[in-house]
Amino acid sequence: MESLLKNVARFAMLLTRNPSTEDLLNALMRDFLIQYSVTAIEIQVLGLEGTLLLKNSAGQPIQGNEAKTVVSLSQLVSHSNIFGDLDESGVIFDPAHNLSVVSINLDASIKGFYLFQHASVFTPNENSSDQFEVFSNLMTVYLAAKLLRMSVSKTLTSFASLDHTSELTARQLLILSGMVEGKTNHELSIDLGFSVSTIRHETMAIYKELGVSDRKEAARVGQAKSLI
Repeated sequence: MESLLKNVARFAMLLTRNPSTEDLLNALMRDFLIQYSVTAIEIQVLGLEGTLLLKNSAGQPIQGNEAKTVVSLSQLVSHSNIFGDLDESGVIFDPAHNLSVVSINLDASIKGFYLFQHASVFTPNENSSDQFEVFSNLMTVYLAAKLLRMSVSKTLTSFASLDHTSELTARQLLILSGMVEGKTNHELSIDLGFSVSTIRHETMAIYKELGVSDRKEAARVGQAKSLI
């Protein structure tokens, strides 16, 4: 118990540094769950009608790299009543696939899940289940706050750009706003929850749409056109 409390304190301290989701998952796998032979972690947050809001992973893709929904997870995990049991216990183990599954509960219902892939035959116990649930719940609180910030930012950006002819997407407008603030790709990745490669790809798309070749010019043109 003392060891768990120390690890929880360490993980909570990590959350205060505003890390990216990928960094959190890698830290969990490398520093906090190593004794359970976790080789991969996947998180998916679902929106209305099972649509995907957030998907991140660390390690090798679990059962392919496609986005899973409520239906596909019930087909993936060999469990007769996975969502009923997740709703009751929060954590289940699927021996057929060597997976531990933890639910993401928001607004009194399951809104997603964590998949923990084990490298070898794994026998769950009360201690392991407690740790998977504790760390997952801490991450859920952190990610829920990040999703809320992203949602508010997208809404404000959408309103601000209603009367403009730019073809920039809501994501690109958020990145453009960060450029105006002088943020780096790494800082934008942390703030918005996207990978650095995604930020880089979207940055090039912004340059092409605005007809510019660098960040300063993109920020200047964006402001001149009142896009942000």
